[in-house]
Amino acid sequence: MWWMTTDIFIRSYRNDFKWLEYCLKSCHQKARGFGKIHIAIPHQDFEVMPKVSGEEVHLVVDSCNGYLAQQITKLHADEFCNADYILHVDSDCVWTQDVEPSMFFSNGKPIILREDGVESPWKDISAVSLGWRDEYEYMRRLPIIYPRHLYAPFRAWMERQHGMSIDAWIASQPENRFSEFNTFGQWLYRFHPDEFEWKHPSEVPSYMRQFWSWGGLDAVAEEINSLV
Repeated sequence: MWWMTTDIFIRSYRNDFKWLEYCLKSCHQKARGFGKIHIAIPHQDFEVMPKVSGEEVHLVVDSCNGYLAQQITKLHADEFCNADYILHVDSDCVWTQDVEPSMFFSNGKPIILREDGVESPWKDISAVSLGWRDEYEYMRRLPIIYPRHLYAPFRAWMERQHGMSIDAWIASQPENRFSEFNTFGQWLYRFHPDEFEWKHPSEVPSYMRQFWSWGGLDAVAEEINSLV
């Protein structure tokens, strides 16, 4: 079936490895029918990475600070995955129920959440990269799914737009002023709207609990253990 070619992609690093263990445990318990689970980490963090079980690990070299570098890696997920679709998950996320790829599609198209009326700095920030201002937010919650074949055209468009690679553009943004999922989502809505089902968050169930890794694992240990 068409939805069976969906990989899970996680960008992580050493400070999130304790979270990653819970995330992977959750994936093994509740995620069914996906292809591979890919984990991309800075090459220098490999020596302290927790043991994995069947996941494919990719070592990357960051060209800028970690906050921007992890966004660069995510926008190259198609170079690590071979599936038709890529489902982005973060280290500090765990599934709250059993899931399969078909749950992230509607009418044969991947679902992307978008919402207007959201107070956010990312609309103005993304406008710097795109050249237009979108009134909607496209980073409502994880996971987020994209077709693999649209990453490269987006990177090429950004290079034409700015006269430099998307990696160099993101790395040059002051004060971490870039949002990969908002910028990519807005671009997809303008140039490839018919390839997606665009929905408000209230129209789609939430299958995942997204924690905040910077808040510390101890504060949510009881809850996270109840989920995995």
